[in-house]
Amino acid sequence: MKIIKILSAILSILFLISAFSGCREENGFPVTVGDTEITEPPKTVAALSEQAASAIYALGYKSYLVGAPAEFLNTEIKGVTNLGEAMFIDFEAVYELSPDVLIIPAELTNSVKENLKARSIKTILLKTPTKYDEVAPYYAALSKLFLGEEKYIEAYDPYIGENERIISETKASLSGNNKRVALFVEEGYVATGDTIAGTAMERAGINNIAATQTDYMMSLADIKAADPEVIFCPEGLSETILGADSYKEITAVKNGAVYEVDVEALVYATEGFAATLQSMSKYLLQ
Repeated sequence: MKIIKILSAILSILFLISAFSGCREENGFPVTVGDTEITEPPKTVAALSEQAASAIYALGYKSYLVGAPAEFLNTEIKGVTNLGEAMFIDFEAVYELSPDVLIIPAELTNSVKENLKARSIKTILLKTPTKYDEVAPYYAALSKLFLGEEKYIEAYDPYIGENERIISETKASLSGNNKRVALFVEEGYVATGDTIAGTAMERAGINNIAATQTDYMMSLADIKAADPEVIFCPEGLSETILGADSYKEITAVKNGAVYEVDVEALVYATEGFAATLQSMSKYLLQ
């Protein structure tokens, strides 16, 4: 009788373990994101890169974001703590905030990573995408953080899928349209071919004058020589470009073909990416 009771207890334990494991599998957790195992969806998340914070917003999880770099916080966002500049993070603010998960760019120094681990803050290291083709896996990783392995596609696919659809539509609509284009990220800096914006433009069939340049660097002399027929720039910059003596001989400036679009959305492939490509296509087809 005693043996039967022991066996019965063991079977009960195994049943509970099996049921618990099944529940975890059905829920999609645990899941590995970056180099970290996440056992359950976080309630609070902080990001040490503008790319990560912007991606969280684009995926529809803004309510979970409690800390972000100053660059992301162009205006104060209720409930989101300013964690300082991306290169000069206010770690005391991070420690005080103590989020469930802290997303950090893999490019940070090892000393910073070790410091964070010493504070027992769960960190996820994600390499910041620098080209458009690297954006999809980055978004997939962040989607898994919130939804787990089974359901992450619910957040990831609608966003990335829409971007891909608009890229294809833009390329088709611009077939044969070879207008020379300059995308100014800010005064004096254009989106080069080694960036998210530059590679997205290439995918969309936009003739970027800086396609062979790197690091957003293209001299004024080279911009003049490339002579863009259309210039896209951030809000508030068109007046400066149109009025500058240094640009007055450029065809786009002569023709008044300088248009303001949401450049940041293209630079980071975040919320507004598809709408920005559509706006650019509209102007190029005029």
